Amino acid sequence: MIYLDLIFNLALLVALSVVSAFIEERWPKQRWSGALLQGVLFGGAAVIGMLRPLDLGAGLIFDGRSVMLSLCALFFGPMAATVAALMALACRFWLGGVGMIMGVGVILSSTAVGLVAHAHAPPGRAAFSARYLYLFGLAVHVIMVLLMTTLPWEMVWSTMVRIGVPVIVLYPLATLLAGKILADRAALRASEENYRKLFEDHAAVKLIVEPDNGAILDANHAAARFYGWPRDQLSGMSLARLTVADAQPTAVGNGDPFRYETRHCCADGSERDVAVFSSPIATPQGERLYVIVYDITERKASEERNRKLQEQLHQAQKMESVGRLAGGVAHDFNNMLALIIGHAELALDQAGSQTGIATDLGEILDAGRRSADLTRQLLTFARKQPIDPRVLDLNATLGGMRNMLQRLIGEAIELRWQPGEKLWPVRMDPSQVDQILVNLTVNARDAIDGVGTITIETRNVAIDMLYCRDNADCAPGDYVCLSVSDTGPGMDAPVRAKLFEPFFTTKPVGRGTGLGLATVYGIVTQNQGFITVYSEPGHGARFMVHLPRAPEDATAAPMAQAMPEPARGNETILLVEDETALLKLTRTILTRHGYTVLAAATPEEALALARRHAGPIHLLVTDVVMPGLDGKALQDRLTALRPEIRTLFMSGYTADVIARRGVLDADIDYLQKPFSVAILAAKVRSVLDR
Repeated sequence: MIYLDLIFNLALLVALSVVSAFIEERWPKQRWSGALLQGVLFGGAAVIGMLRPLDLGAGLIFDGRSVMLSLCALFFGPMAATVAALMALACRFWLGGVGMIMGVGVILSSTAVGLVAHAHAPPGRAAFSARYLYLFGLAVHVIMVLLMTTLPWEMVWSTMVRIGVPVIVLYPLATLLAGKILADRAALRASEENYRKLFEDHAAVKLIVEPDNGAILDANHAAARFYGWPRDQLSGMSLARLTVADAQPTAVGNGDPFRYETRHCCADGSERDVAVFSSPIATPQGERLYVIVYDITERKASEERNRKLQEQLHQAQKMESVGRLAGGVAHDFNNMLALIIGHAELALDQAGSQTGIATDLGEILDAGRRSADLTRQLLTFARKQPIDPRVLDLNATLGGMRNMLQRLIGEAIELRWQPGEKLWPVRMDPSQVDQILVNLTVNARDAIDGVGTITIETRNVAIDMLYCRDNADCAPGDYVCLSVSDTGPGMDAPVRAKLFEPFFTTKPVGRGTGLGLATVYGIVTQNQGFITVYSEPGHGARFMVHLPRAPEDATAAPMAQAMPEPARGNETILLVEDETALLKLTRTILTRHGYTVLAAATPEEALALARRHAGPIHLLVTDVVMPGLDGKALQDRLTALRPEIRTLFMSGYTADVIARRGVLDADIDYLQKPFSVAILAAKVRSVLDR
C-alpha cells in the first residue's frame, strides 16, 4: 500500500508538467510574470500533495513536494523556487506535527539542491540527460532520508524501515519522469523558437508558399520591409501578385524550376530584380514551398552598365582598327597624290592657251584634290591628321558661319542658332570646327525630307564621375557642348550603333561617301572630347559634341588674315626625299620658283652634299621617315655642320608616326603631303623669311 499511496501522490507531478508547459508557451520564464506563475503552480502542487499525503502517524506525512520543489528550482530558477518554497513552508507550518522540522528541512534542502544545479546547469534546460535527472533526484532524496534523523529518536528507525526504500526507489524515478517531460518540452520550445527566429527574424526575405496556387501562407519581417506590405497582408497575397506582369522568369544554374530570376513589385510601385530560391518542405498540413528572395537590383544594374561599357569598348576597338587601316595606307596614297597634283599643276602652267589640254589637266587636278580630301578625312577619322590648335570662342566661330550654313541647307529648312551665355573657350584647330559643323549640318539636312528645322546650340556643361561610369569614352571635367538637332525621321538602335563607321550611310547611292560623321568622330576624339547621339524613330536626332574647356589663362586667337601671294626666291635649298618621283617633282617646283636646289635621295647623300658645297645652304627640306637616318636626326647632324641652316619637314605619314620623332612640336615647321605647288612655295618662303 505504501508504494501505491506514493505513486498516487506522485501522479500529480506528471499532470503538473503538462500545465507548466502551457504556462511556459504563453509566459516565458525569462519574464518575471512567467517565473511567478511557475512558482505558484509548483507551490500549489506541493500544497495539494501535502494535503493528500501518505500519512504514517500524527504529523508524519510523505508526499511529492521534494520532487516538485527541486524541479521547480532546477528548471525555472530563483524566483519560481522562492514562491513555491514559501507556499510549501506555509502549508507545512500550518499542518504542524512531529514531522514538521523534517518537512521544513525537506522543503529547504530540495529547493537548495535545485538552485545549485540550476546555477551550474548548461545553457538550455533541454540539455539534461536521463542519467543527470536520475542522479539529481537521487541526491535530493538521499538528503530527504538523512533528514529523517530530525524525527523523535524513537521514530527514526521505524520510519526509515517503512519509507526509506520506497523513497529511494520511487522518488528519483518520479524526478526522472517529470524532469524528462519538462526537458523535452523545453527542447521542443527551443527548437520552435530557433526555427521561428530563422524564419521571422532572419535578414533574408522568406516566404512560406502553397505549391499548388502560389498563395503566400506566411512572410517574415524582412519580407514586410522589402515589399512594403504588412506581414498579415502579404500572407493573403500570391507570388503571381508580386511578379511584374511583363517579367519573364529566367532559370538559374542547370534550369532547376525552384531557382529562377524575375522582377517583383513593391507597395510603393517600385520594381526590384530578385533571385528566387525555393525548396519543398513537409509539414503537418502537407507539402509547402520554403522560399528565399534575394534583391539583385544593384547586381543587375551593374551587369547592364558593364554590358553597355563592353559594347562601347568593342565599338571603340572597331573604330581604332579601321583607323589603323586608314593610317597604314595614308603614306602611299599621299605620295602618289602629291605626284599627281604636282605634275598636273606643272603641266597646267606649261599648257598655256591650249584650252583642251588645260581643261583635261584641270579635271585631273580636281580629282586629285578630291582624293586628297578623302584621304584627309580618313586621317581625321583615325585621329592622325596633323592639326594647328588655337584657343577659340565657339560662339564667334560658329556665328560667322550662319549665312554659309543657311545656303548649304536651302530655304525649305529653318536654321536656328542658340548661343550659350559666357561660353568657355576651347582649344582646337579652327578648320576642324568648320568640318564638325558642316558635316553635322549636312547630315541633318539630308535627314529632313522637305520642310524642317535644324537647331545649333552651345552651352557649358560639367561632366561628373556618375555620368562617366555609364559612358566609357568620356572623362570628368568642364566641357563646351555643341549640339545640332534636326526634325528628321530619327534613327533606331542598329543605325545608331554604326553611325560613326567609315563608309556607313543610309543615304541613296551618290548622295554621300559615308565619311562625314566618321570625320566628326575623329576630330572630336583627337581633341580629347566625346560625342553622344540621342534619337528615336519619329523623333528626330540630336548630336552633342563635347569639347574640353581651355585653361583659364588661354586667350582666343585673332581672326586669321588672308595669306599674301608667296614671293619667289634665290636661296639655296638642300632637298632630301627617298621617293625618286617626288624628289624630281619637288626639285622642279622649287627650281621654277627661282631657288638653287641640291637634291639627295638619302640622308647620307645629303650630308655629303652639305660637306662638298662651298656656298651657303639656307634651308633643308626633308622627308621625315627615311631608311637609315630619319629627318630629325639628319637635321641635328646638319645643324652641327651648318648652324645657320633652317629646316622644313614634310611627310605623308600619319601624325602619330611623325609625332614620335618630335616633328610636330610647336617650334617645328612641317608640311603635310600631298601639297600643291602654291602651298609648297608659300611654306618655303615663310620659313626663309622668318
